[in-house]
Amino acid sequence: MEMSDTTRRNIIIGVVAVVVLALAFATLATIFGWWPIVVDITLVITALASLALLSFLIYATLSLTRTVLRIRDELMPTLESLKSTSATVRETAKTASSFGVNPAVRTASAVLGATGVASVILGRGEARTRAERRQRRRQEIEREMEREEREAFARGATIAAGEAALGALQTDAANAPLTPEDHDGRR
Repeated sequence: MEMSDTTRRNIIIGVVAVVVLALAFATLATIFGWWPIVVDITLVITALASLALLSFLIYATLSLTRTVLRIRDELMPTLESLKSTSATVRETAKTASSFGVNPAVRTASAVLGATGVASVILGRGEARTRAERRQRRRQEIEREMEREEREAFARGATIAAGEAALGALQTDAANAPLTPEDHDGRR
């Protein structure tokens, strides 16, 4: 919200007038020696303003206290109701658990246990498939080990053959003297 030019001008004129009057009053009070009286009047006005503000503060504190007490009086029955409701829900959950959930869990676990025992006794089921899986895995590992041994043997035979050929070349080279024709005239 913007002030109009006339409002702004009136405010500036009012502030200037108050400052001029204050300077004029200070000058007159100094000339005529009124300062002790001015100080006394200022102290009385300040004390009355402080008393009025203190009374407003006391009224606000009392209003706040009354409001807090009213809220407490309205909140306590609600909290009591909440306590009784939560106790009822807790007891209902315990009852439902003991009469509904626990027997169902016991029955289901007994049926699953009996099924497991029957499958082991009759030779079908998880125990047999686990044994078959272990046997297949063992066979795969054995085949892999045999393949690695064959590869290692092949590598070993190749390395041994290469070393033997190299040794034979070195022996032939050591036994045969070099002639100028052997190296094409290069040294």
